[in-house]
Amino acid sequence: MASTLSELTTKPVTVLTCDGRLIFGTLQGYDQLQNLILKHSYEKVYSMESPVEKVELGLFVVRGDNVAVISDGEDDEKDEEEDVRAEPIKEISGNR
Repeated sequence: MASTLSELTTKPVTVLTCDGRLIFGTLQGYDQLQNLILKHSYEKVYSMESPVEKVELGLFVVRGDNVAVISDGEDDEKDEEEDVRAEPIKEISGNR
């Protein structure tokens, strides 16, 4: 995974955390425990009662043991989801 992370450094990434958060940002750095440092980051919060909420996080650290999935690329649906409503992503359980 470390070689993949080195290729993603300074590029936009999407991170799905084990607790169901969806975070977008630019990978600024990482360490041997796969803790991620994201800059210009934000979280998308999904709800059935209201449209998708974009929460600005700025410089943000994601603990390596909380990273479920990391993918390259940025948010494809920038301003097109004002009326999108969805169930929140459920917490990932299993290897804890």
